[in-house]
Amino acid sequence: MPYEPPVECPLCRETLELDQTLETHLVGSHTHREVARYLASHHERVQPRSVSD
Repeated sequence: MPYEPPVECPLCRETLELDQTLETHLVGSHTHREVARYLASHHERVQPRSVSD
């Protein structure tokens, strides 16, 4: 069985318990606004921009 490193929440940097999923943590520990803000900022950072921008 391959080693799987512990999952870390990208919002609060908490290391999750082995039996906890990231989805469960996000739903139980963060508001919709926090998750949306994180996703929007992450999307804006990785979105390629035109040279004219």
